[in-house]
Amino acid sequence: MIEIVQQKNLAIGSQKAVSALQKIEFAKVLLLSDSHGNARIMQEIISAFGPECNAICFCGDGLLDLVETLELGFFDKDFGAKIPPVVYFVRGNGDNSTSTIFTDQRIPIVVPEFQEITIAGKKIFLTHGHRYNVYYGNKDLRAEAIRRGMDIAWYGHTHVPNSLRSHVTRDGRNDFLGISNPGSCAQARGGMPNTFSIMDVHRKEDKNVCHYYRITKDRNDEPVFTPMPTPRGEIKLF
Repeated sequence: MIEIVQQKNLAIGSQKAVSALQKIEFAKVLLLSDSHGNARIMQEIISAFGPECNAICFCGDGLLDLVETLELGFFDKDFGAKIPPVVYFVRGNGDNSTSTIFTDQRIPIVVPEFQEITIAGKKIFLTHGHRYNVYYGNKDLRAEAIRRGMDIAWYGHTHVPNSLRSHVTRDGRNDFLGISNPGSCAQARGGMPNTFSIMDVHRKEDKNVCHYYRITKDRNDEPVFTPMPTPRGEIKLF
């Protein structure tokens, strides 16, 4: 069960869990973004996929949904056992810079604009993306991630899923930068369904795999999660 405490690096979880996530050889990370008030779908996704994941990374615009989900995890122990032990999150353009998680005590949290995190030895830039003109492509985000020496960049904001692998040069050698957007789990755009993704992060491999899922409803209005092809290439909404 996740420990609901914010560490100095602003992750939610125990320091032991955060340190272990940095050092393991392989991690599965649940990527969510842009829930925009739909805490229920976030909780349904976590119920289905959380137990197999080592962490959640939330790319913003739905902070209160995440707070509500963590509160539910505290009071509902069965659900709480399904939440991965580490949660990273960033502030979307519709989120506040601070919030409070109410458990049996009042836990104030800081909501960062971006995060530089390490998972399975990989350096990851987590951001909402609105500061990097992502409606017009990934050029600015790519440049920022390279400037910071990142291996991977995860973002949201466009509500359109995409994943690409970009060649970069580091210290005179050829390398790669992975850029992924899980899409919106509640308010998709661009003719896409609501989506989320799970990223396989390997310490010793350059190619990390992102598995995407579309969200639909059955006849009883219950969510159905179906694997879908990885949406590749640049996204330009304008």
